[in-house]
Amino acid sequence: ESIENVRNKLEIKTQFEKEKLAQDRIKTKNQLDANIQRLNYSLDIANAAGIKKPVYSNGQAVKDDPDFSISLGADGIERKLEIEKAVTDVAELNGELRNRQYLVEQLTKTNVNDVNFTPFKYQLRPSLPVKKDGQGKAIIVILSALVGGMVACGGVLLRHAMASRKQDAMMADHLV
Repeated sequence: ESIENVRNKLEIKTQFEKEKLAQDRIKTKNQLDANIQRLNYSLDIANAAGIKKPVYSNGQAVKDDPDFSISLGADGIERKLEIEKAVTDVAELNGELRNRQYLVEQLTKTNVNDVNFTPFKYQLRPSLPVKKDGQGKAIIVILSALVGGMVACGGVLLRHAMASRKQDAMMADHLV
């Protein structure tokens, strides 16, 4: 029973990670395609503006469009576009994607089909008690009340005895 659970969990985990890897690949591929499209637009804008070389500012701030950056110039954008188009495996762009790919490979290699052992349990599952263990709380309350009453009575008697001795001693001093 338990070895079947392990096999099922491994299969579910492997399938889940494969699907997540496929989703991440699609996401990264879509980002790459969007970057290539942006670079094409930036190249068109740089060519239309006549900017062939990178823009240098001699220490001044260059204000560039964040959506379609042309500060690299047409030559720089064209080279960047070539590099982006040359990417064949999107895992090269994302370290997390490579890690997930490695995890899927390791999960696929893991084989628990040839494992033969009989699982056993050391303990049973905890359960609620069937009957009450006794009248513990009631006995504790009654005994606490009795002990408290005895201590209180003892304190009152002790105080009364000390007061009467003191009074007897004062009477004896007055008589003498």
